[in-house]
Amino acid sequence: MKKLLLLICAFSICGTAWADPPLKIIPLHHRLAQDVLPSVQPLVGEGGTASAIGNNLLVRTSPERMAAIEQAIALLDIERKTLRITVSRNRTDQSDSREIGVSGSVRRGNAVVQAPDRYGRTAPGVVVELGQRDSNASERASEFVSVLEGERAVIGVRQSVPFTATWVVLTQRYAGVQQTVQFHDVTTGFAVRPRPVGDELELEIAPRVANLSGGVIEFQELATTVRVRPGQWFDLGGTMQSRDEVSREIFSGNATSARSASQLWIRVE
Repeated sequence: MKKLLLLICAFSICGTAWADPPLKIIPLHHRLAQDVLPSVQPLVGEGGTASAIGNNLLVRTSPERMAAIEQAIALLDIERKTLRITVSRNRTDQSDSREIGVSGSVRRGNAVVQAPDRYGRTAPGVVVELGQRDSNASERASEFVSVLEGERAVIGVRQSVPFTATWVVLTQRYAGVQQTVQFHDVTTGFAVRPRPVGDELELEIAPRVANLSGGVIEFQELATTVRVRPGQWFDLGGTMQSRDEVSREIFSGNATSARSASQLWIRVE
């Protein structure tokens, strides 16, 4: 009887061990395990697990699913290229002014009224001078930033921007941020994440603000995705301003007058 109980217990222990899927440690060579983990977790199936430790993935699942996961990892764990993003900024300001001047000398009885012109001269009679001045100014600048495929690059637009009540409302409405006491003067811009898709590049673009101490608010709810050819110029400023009010607020401070225009283009290659 004692031997029978021992035999039943042994089979029970072995049955439990056999029911658990095998655990496999999969080392990665080009990607961080934490970055690949979200793509692997949906593949483990019911009863399976996946976790990341250092540069290794720890996967427990059935042999069939393990084979599919290893194929997926082979596609994900590839060496990423460094992309160069060129940023071109262009701002134009137009202004005009009209001047009206009256000078001369008028006698009324024994009284004489004189109004010298801008050169100090006084001519008899009344002289009316009309003038108009037009000016155009433009400013261009370019820079570049390097970023790995799939990582974010920050494209700044304005620095030391007062964190006004408008920004408080926008961050609450679109980013769900309630505590903005630490935001006083901020840097505004966009986060751009380029990914290769076949012969094209997919750009994920989201507005962002950051304070001087490193706090960042990204408006992922307003993120937009576009596809461009490598080396193709893309009108980031015009596209984003036409899509959401946060982007319009970012560019609104770049205009120095009602007849100012600010452009922001990027090229990824």
